[in-house]
Amino acid sequence: MSTNKRSGTRPSAVIRALSYLFARKVFQGWNRRLLKLALYLNGYDQFGAVATTGEGYFVQLLSRFGVRTCVDVGANFGEYSRLLLDNTSADVIAFEPLPQAFRVLREVEAKFPGRYTPINMGVGDRSGQLDLYFGPGNLELASFSQEVNNIGYVARRNVDSISASVTTLDDYFFSGDTSSIGSIDLIKIDTEGYEYEVLVGASKTLARFKPKFVQVEFNWHQLFKGQSMYSISGLLPGYKLYQMLPYNAGMVERDPKSPEASIYHFSNFVFVRFDVAKLLPG
Repeated sequence: MSTNKRSGTRPSAVIRALSYLFARKVFQGWNRRLLKLALYLNGYDQFGAVATTGEGYFVQLLSRFGVRTCVDVGANFGEYSRLLLDNTSADVIAFEPLPQAFRVLREVEAKFPGRYTPINMGVGDRSGQLDLYFGPGNLELASFSQEVNNIGYVARRNVDSISASVTTLDDYFFSGDTSSIGSIDLIKIDTEGYEYEVLVGASKTLARFKPKFVQVEFNWHQLFKGQSMYSISGLLPGYKLYQMLPYNAGMVERDPKSPEASIYHFSNFVFVRFDVAKLLPG
């Protein structure tokens, strides 16, 4: 009888009996449903309205910490930017390379004069030009990464491409025009598989500003990029990892070294600076 390699103990008699019964083929449909439910309740397969993804809870949490400057990388049509602007007193700098989406961000800028700065550029690990793949009816799936076309629904929809201007956060925040920025409290990154590259290009920004929170999307995309939550966490020393729970139920701490932190289903994770993590509600 094999032992549980994680704990060094044998599975209990109850677990062995249940496994013997429910591992049969006839139960596999139910097992898949239970697995899907368990993943959802643990913060996976979270997409759609902010009330269900847990992002509403997180933004309310941000307001308690008096955030002053937030960076929205991959702003798309500005839904998350507006959430920040409506629920905190922070200024928001938003990056969006798609011209169609950027036009909507200009409207957000007009609604929040002096607080919103949209930048019509993508963000990556080096400045220059990159091909951006997108679909006319699904701009939220746009990505600089060709690897994500291994995902069927992405390949079917991202049928167009344009050459887009790209900067790094380091190049942007260490230029003369932005030298007056005194703090960055949040960096949110939603770049459809390009999150790692954004962080690589932000090493000086992270070291200088030490943002309280870094939010990243984690999905099927990272599987085809050969990335994990552990590899992403290596770019963020001095931070604890938390996962958003559905229906604004809060956040739960995750160990980036644990396999359960790198399940390739849509999820939102937040890296919280160590000293700030001590102040989070229990």
